[in-house]
Amino acid sequence: MGDASIAPLHHEPGERRIEIIGPEGVPLTFPAASIGERAVAFSLDIVLLGLTIVTLVLIGAFLSAGSQMSFPMGMTLIAVFVVQHGYFIFFETHWQGVTPGKRLMKLRVVSRDGAGLTTDAVIARNLMRDVEVFLPAAVMASPEQVWGDAPPWLLLPASLWLLVMFLLPLLTKDRTRIGDLVGGTLVVRLPVAKLQQDQAARTSLVPDSPDDVLSFTAPQLSVYGETELETLAGIMRKTDAGKASNRDLQIIAMTIARKIQFEGPLPQTDPRRFLRTFYKQQRSHLEKKLLFGERKADKFDAT
Repeated sequence: MGDASIAPLHHEPGERRIEIIGPEGVPLTFPAASIGERAVAFSLDIVLLGLTIVTLVLIGAFLSAGSQMSFPMGMTLIAVFVVQHGYFIFFETHWQGVTPGKRLMKLRVVSRDGAGLTTDAVIARNLMRDVEVFLPAAVMASPEQVWGDAPPWLLLPASLWLLVMFLLPLLTKDRTRIGDLVGGTLVVRLPVAKLQQDQAARTSLVPDSPDDVLSFTAPQLSVYGETELETLAGIMRKTDAGKASNRDLQIIAMTIARKIQFEGPLPQTDPRRFLRTFYKQQRSHLEKKLLFGERKADKFDAT
């Protein structure tokens, strides 16, 4: 896309990366979430989940004691079951692959094929959690309650199977667990999107001008796409070469301002700074969208 091309994302040296090919063939590179990051995020979610369950139990006990009936506690047990098994599914479905713990650790669940994360994939990966996390934890905490009177010859292969399930993220290249394999998902760390130095944006600064105080909204930045961004970059290069007059810039800036419903005198009084600021912020906006496979080709593209 010329000088308006999307800049590469910033990664720390030596970190493991995961490349996902999106539906349009666009490669997306993410830093892989480490075992430690996933463990901390999971622990935070478990703490929040535990506090929620304790609160529900206390409310149920209070209502049962006040009414002398078992119905409130029965409903509480149902609510606890729903919360325990629906916590991760709810947040990962409604928060686009993020739970409160993952949000704090800047992690996200993404689809392995680069398409949008589906509800089926979220449900599949989380239904396996009891088998691969909670069951091994229960075995280690109280093996006699799990094995019961099982024959001794069955204990060794069953224990090895549970151990492999529990340690699978340590053994796989992309740190995937069974739930990720079943759901076709990966857990990645959201990279810091840093824009590379762009000649059009850099040289179009007004000498000694103050820092940008404009802040365009997401709907305003979503009006145009990559084609218009490339055209604007070309106009800015012409401006730097002295091939575009201030009147030309005013016309272009005022046209953009009307299209995006921008209110203010800057497009007329200082069109060069208006265009440069709009260019920089729209470029960053498109880059963030591209991170999750959302690409807007031009202003006629409704995606």
